[in-house]
Amino acid sequence: MGVNKDWSLTLVRHYSPSAKKIEVATFYFGRDMDELAPRWRTSAIDRLLSLTKDELAEGDQESRDFRKLPSGLISLLGAAGLTDTALESGFYVEMSIRKPSRDPAWVKFVMLAEGTSRSRGYFGRTHDTVRVSYVEDGTENTVEFVPLHSDPMPRCIWVKVTELPPAIMANVVAEEILSGPDSEQTTLDEFTDLGLEDQYCRARELTLPGPDWDGCCG
Repeated sequence: MGVNKDWSLTLVRHYSPSAKKIEVATFYFGRDMDELAPRWRTSAIDRLLSLTKDELAEGDQESRDFRKLPSGLISLLGAAGLTDTALESGFYVEMSIRKPSRDPAWVKFVMLAEGTSRSRGYFGRTHDTVRVSYVEDGTENTVEFVPLHSDPMPRCIWVKVTELPPAIMANVVAEEILSGPDSEQTTLDEFTDLGLEDQYCRARELTLPGPDWDGCCG
């Protein structure tokens, strides 16, 4: 079975009244709708199977669902003029091990380093996860990928950000992800600005999926 040369990830805005800047904004994420909207699932096993979402300790369900963005994606959103769109609704990430076209929106990321992250998951079990760091060509902006198969990660990955495709946006609306449990909460942050919203975000940073086998999450 071969490996996909092209794959994608959908990110949908997680509402937080104090997160007014992209650096501290958080997003739900997934390769398909099953991964994107785990908050409304009832099966703990389904949640464990979701991409990179089994890394947190048992009971930390809320922070499992969303992540803040790495500098590489923040840079791409700015260059594409999509920062405000991302803050309002979300965005779509396309990835490829080859440059698919001459479209300048495709940006080259070059492998920088590979390492292993050890974390404690459910029932106190520890596990190691390989992480591969890539840097945006000509900059210091980085993203991390998690390999999803045993083949070596490619030396270069091309990445492009766009608005959420209409079909995906329709599913997001149907699943009520944008109007989830947190979206209607009112907090003191909605009425005051303490000057901290652009400095702190406790959410974990998003790790992107590497290429997977053909036929997965297409």
